[in-house]
Amino acid sequence: MMIERAKTMRFAPGALVFPGGKVDEPDFDSWRWHRFIKHNRRTMRDAAFRIAAVRELYEETNVLLGDRRGDAVLPRGMRFEKLLQKEQVKLDITNMQPFAHWVTPETMPRRFDTYFFLAADDDHLEQHDGEEAVSAHWLKPREVLADWKADRVPLMFPTRLNLMKLARSSTVEAALQAAKQEPVVRILPKLEMKQGGVDLTIQKTPGYGVTKATLKELSVESGKT
Repeated sequence: MMIERAKTMRFAPGALVFPGGKVDEPDFDSWRWHRFIKHNRRTMRDAAFRIAAVRELYEETNVLLGDRRGDAVLPRGMRFEKLLQKEQVKLDITNMQPFAHWVTPETMPRRFDTYFFLAADDDHLEQHDGEEAVSAHWLKPREVLADWKADRVPLMFPTRLNLMKLARSSTVEAALQAAKQEPVVRILPKLEMKQGGVDLTIQKTPGYGVTKATLKELSVESGKT
């Protein structure tokens, strides 16, 4: 599932990205979400990040990861906690697999500490929110990468590398299994000013096979496409 960011957005306008957003203060309140979590046998250290990921996915695409029918239309604009109570949904955050962890370079004025998760989903109907997201689609990683190479879609550096990692698996099950077997490495890119431009590089440890951002990706992140 990928969304197209509105061209009016301050950060990465028009880019094709994975759904997601900022962790809100209520996301850290475990007591608030306890009754809505399926298979809640233990407190997860990253539960707030998982809750935020599921909430943002719903807010941006109207897709809700939980025990409900995929073809049932959900109301829009309802407060997330109220929605879960009304629809009597149990969230399945325990089956969300940690996939990547990217942190914005220290020299940047606006920084993000971003956790990526994988989760399987069946036949949910996507609907973009029309504000942050102007389109939402189920896409094949290899096709998105081919479109990026042909300059048909703009991608940020972390997005392209995560798509490359996903493209190594031919099925959802294979991708989840691969993610379980690979440790998540915290990636802090290094930004260097050089004559004639900027270099953005990462360490080899994460195993993406690529360590340097292209000019295309740098222009997307700066909003100068």
